Amino acid sequence: MVMRKPAVAFLLITALLLPTVFANAPDNFMSSFIKAINTGNYSLIEPYMSDELRAQFTEEYFDRIREFTLKNYGELKGYTYVKNETSGNLFRIEYRVEAEKGSFPVLLAYRDGKLVGIALGVKARPNPTGMLLTMLGALIVLALVWPFKRPEVSELILGSGIALVLAIIIPFYSIVSLLLLSSLQARAFTVAFLSAITIEGLKFYFSRNRDGLSIGLGIGIGQYVLLAIGTFVATNFIMKLPVSFSGGLAYAFLEALLFTAFHALSGLAYSRKGIKPFLLFATLEIVVLYLMGVGSYGPAIGVLALSAGVAWMGGGSVGITGRKAR
Repeated sequence: MVMRKPAVAFLLITALLLPTVFANAPDNFMSSFIKAINTGNYSLIEPYMSDELRAQFTEEYFDRIREFTLKNYGELKGYTYVKNETSGNLFRIEYRVEAEKGSFPVLLAYRDGKLVGIALGVKARPNPTGMLLTMLGALIVLALVWPFKRPEVSELILGSGIALVLAIIIPFYSIVSLLLLSSLQARAFTVAFLSAITIEGLKFYFSRNRDGLSIGLGIGIGQYVLLAIGTFVATNFIMKLPVSFSGGLAYAFLEALLFTAFHALSGLAYSRKGIKPFLLFATLEIVVLYLMGVGSYGPAIGVLALSAGVAWMGGGSVGITGRKAR
């Protein structure tokens, strides 16, 4: 009996201390999490995570979360406790992280004292820069053409309508390829091929006996002005899914500029030469869209510039300025 009393006392003290130690564990994690996001040191939070969480919340994933968080919220300053709850064998605790540009919630989930889940309530801030740059790219082409050949309003409207139709059709190609193909390269090529054939097919069909230049300009304006505005407003203010246009802004501008020029010049070539340049234009567009599909934006812009140049040499210079390119 003499020996049992210290043992009972030890167990009693341990039972009283364990909740305190566990309660401090989320705080310790949050302190390390703040430092990890600010410094990029993944190893600060890795020891706190269970094996199953570590397999999902990898260093690569952490880097993406960190970049997104710092871009939209700035440096993290601290955190405050919000609430906790128990559900089955899960203990959930919520914090609110304070940052330079606002705050966001962080939810931690523990099972048997181990961290098994992390959820960040971060979201992108509405940023119209990319939308404005794509609009500018398309409108610059329109402004350059205007002094030499004034586009027909009805054909501009027709071209914009074609762009809206394409915006409905082309996403289905991505869905089908995602369901049927496992390779990124195979999916990118399939979508690029079907998209280019569809775009050039519709452009040729409507440009052959009409003002192809105005129709091509309309396609560019429909895609990079009307759809850009509609997408930005719908995602940010109707569906409440803020879209960030930070990153690749130069590419967004050049894509809108060069694709609008390509559509206008190739449409003009179809009006002047019929079906003859179709295969060449479709092939160039397949290459551009494939490179974009695999993330090679630099080479894609280069090929797109070449495509616009080919369309210019293929009749665009004559149709716009009345003089052959040298």
